[in-house]
Amino acid sequence: MQTFTVTRWPATAGQVTINKIRARLEQEGLKPSRFDLMPGDVYGDHAHADAEIRWVVNGRMRVCVDGKELILEPGDRLDLAANVVHSAEVFGDEVVVTLCASS
Repeated sequence: MQTFTVTRWPATAGQVTINKIRARLEQEGLKPSRFDLMPGDVYGDHAHADAEIRWVVNGRMRVCVDGKELILEPGDRLDLAANVVHSAEVFGDEVVVTLCASS
């Protein structure tokens, strides 16, 4: 079983907006919540009991999972399996806006 996947926003989908991302998550039967991460925010190693989807709307964040460092930018979707240890931090000086949902 894959522990994570990253999906990039398709160019054919137009501009990344919070409403488009929310609609896509709701079409999957999920209830997304908005999270704003401030410059300097760091989240050390942790895991979630449920699978998690985190979709970046604005800003950039660094996520480390399975020994890989990922830089997520607007339109990038990260799907994490349940109980996968990962860390995250804001990458740069911009507020990172994400929509998150558990499945």
